[in-house]
Amino acid sequence: MVIVREVFQKLIPPLSEEEFKLLEQSILEEGCRDPLILWGEILVDGHNRYQICKNHDIPYETTQIEFDDESDATLWIIRNQLGRRNINKFVRGELALKMKPLLTEKGKRHMAEGLQNSANLDTREELAKQADISHDTIHKVEKILEEAPPEIIEEVRSGEKSIHRAYQEVKKPHVSHNSGNNEWYTPKPYIDAAHRVMGRIDLDPASSAMANETVGALKYHTIEDDGLTHAWLGKIWMNPPYSSDKIEAFCTKLVSHVNDCLVEEAIVLVNNATETQWFQSLIDVSSAAVFPSKRIRFVTPDGAHGSPLQGQAIIYIGNNVAAFLKEFLSFGWGASICKM
Repeated sequence: MVIVREVFQKLIPPLSEEEFKLLEQSILEEGCRDPLILWGEILVDGHNRYQICKNHDIPYETTQIEFDDESDATLWIIRNQLGRRNINKFVRGELALKMKPLLTEKGKRHMAEGLQNSANLDTREELAKQADISHDTIHKVEKILEEAPPEIIEEVRSGEKSIHRAYQEVKKPHVSHNSGNNEWYTPKPYIDAAHRVMGRIDLDPASSAMANETVGALKYHTIEDDGLTHAWLGKIWMNPPYSSDKIEAFCTKLVSHVNDCLVEEAIVLVNNATETQWFQSLIDVSSAAVFPSKRIRFVTPDGAHGSPLQGQAIIYIGNNVAAFLKEFLSFGWGASICKM
């Protein structure tokens, strides 16, 4: 018995109509020469050959392969597809990026099991190496998949449009450039989660009238009245300006107010700039942190979306750690912060 799982079949780039006909003609003339590869009864390699054999009642042979779990099977299928010569660079990048969360999870398991020799394969450089494409191509493919409408993705996937041209069409200014426009608003799901954790938002010190329609803070400060010149009290939501001077100033002020016991509770959305002094100072007064698994798509005043090139961190200050983790772990991974 052979079981075809849709989740595995979708990992395999489809043959063109001409390629499928050539394979079908070959099997009709010579039979199915290569065995289908099964994991138990589940088909992991030979989906097109299996379909042709079923359609024409042609006998086939099978061989077995062993995996520890579905994640390992998925990684094997992707790597096997990367060995094909008839797929273009975009499809290679797309396949490689599907490996990223699987390799990250595998690395976490190995760390938990105390395995020291597990390679860190979830970097863009390593994925590019496995896909035999450049680091820059991996970046462009990732950007296209995140930002482009379906019709553009299909055009570049089929080769009708180049990766470079598609990338230029979806490229927008990013909050992580640390310069230029600071008016980037947080998507509503993150704000809703903050309300559920804190019950209310007393103050957003870096906002605007338009942004506060989503945030719903009882009080907010704008560029014009400069939140850095006011005291911050109560329960704070803060997504500060991401220019390097502003983000440091806003985070430093929050830390000072926390230390002075003026802030009851706070949730802060910032770049995950863990190497900076302002980030480390923020962590020192925090209770928990969550790192989103995907770059957040911020919103501009005109309704456009843009994702930073750098990932984000959501920092929690307060005593309701369990509620924070319950709400925000749906966006990624995180933990409570242990103080020495």
